[in-house]
Amino acid sequence: MEAADVIQALDGLKGPRAVVVGGRVCVHVPAIDDTVRIDAAQVRRCRRIWAPNGDPAVEFVLEDDGGVWPLVITPDDVVFQPVDTGAVLDSPIEYRIANAPHIVAYTEMERAAEDVAVHCEEPGPIELNGAGVTLLLVRCFIVAATLTGLRPVRSVAWWQRGWTALGGDLPLPPFRADPVWDELTHEASQLTLTASVRRETDGPEAAAGVAVTDFRRLEPTLTAVALDDEFVSCWRTTMGITPARFVETLLSGLDLARAHVALYPGGGGSVDVVLGEGDAQALLQLSWSDKLALHVDEIRIADALAHTGLFQRMMFNTERLAAMLGFSQVTILATGVGSYAFAVMGYPRDPELSQAMRRRRS
Repeated sequence: MEAADVIQALDGLKGPRAVVVGGRVCVHVPAIDDTVRIDAAQVRRCRRIWAPNGDPAVEFVLEDDGGVWPLVITPDDVVFQPVDTGAVLDSPIEYRIANAPHIVAYTEMERAAEDVAVHCEEPGPIELNGAGVTLLLVRCFIVAATLTGLRPVRSVAWWQRGWTALGGDLPLPPFRADPVWDELTHEASQLTLTASVRRETDGPEAAAGVAVTDFRRLEPTLTAVALDDEFVSCWRTTMGITPARFVETLLSGLDLARAHVALYPGGGGSVDVVLGEGDAQALLQLSWSDKLALHVDEIRIADALAHTGLFQRMMFNTERLAAMLGFSQVTILATGVGSYAFAVMGYPRDPELSQAMRRRRS
């Protein structure tokens, strides 16, 4: 593929800026303040897709002597395939991380690096095997990022902080020599890190103080069916988050959408989300009877709203809400063939890539 084709494929993504430098397409993503570098000669094909959160994205299939691998660029992130431990560790013994993801986003890498560093600095005893595995996994993420030309200095800084907190005294073999890692380590030593602010104000303690007025101020975006003291009591005992956090999560990215929520004394409930009207309307219906599963009872998207990433956004929000409320799973009851736009939500979308990555994991 030619560099011009790569740039054209990225045209329309708000945020990333692509230019050709030294024969490579350099794509700067301001949201992560880093630049991915694509060798157009390695690009076999690419296509526009929808990210899991409903944003437009471009999935590239790249190839070299080692096979094919994915690279996904979204308006505010870059998604890539982690390297295996053999590319990081200098050891004849194969180390496998059973729960290693097959693909990771730059933002997930940074969050994981910070989380493990903060954990390693906590007072009290640390379970070294678990910390070592996590540090190894994060290093696999970082090295993979560098192979795409990214320079994740912040992630390296957090990794070094966690490693230093434990004195490097972990049950791991030596790491392979890596000049790029050494460069990033030097840059990282110049950074001043500040841990992210974790939102705790919308948790169970805040939910326990919910009142009727908290729902009133969210109307008509959120309407509580039969709002009274009994409804509020049910919310306090079963939901675990504030109504504002509920709306923020469920309706994220769904401009002008409205939600109607009903709660029942036995612990069950339901939510209807409506977006648009008439021939340009979308509907999402959720229900639950306990905390075992959140059921997606119906998704109906009018033709006028199809192929806009709306389905992915609705499901993305639903999964986030389910995790926040403590549901163990999300189930979908698919009835009425043709009524639902059940799209692929994960990466990669390319069939050849999917098969190749399944073979690597087996």
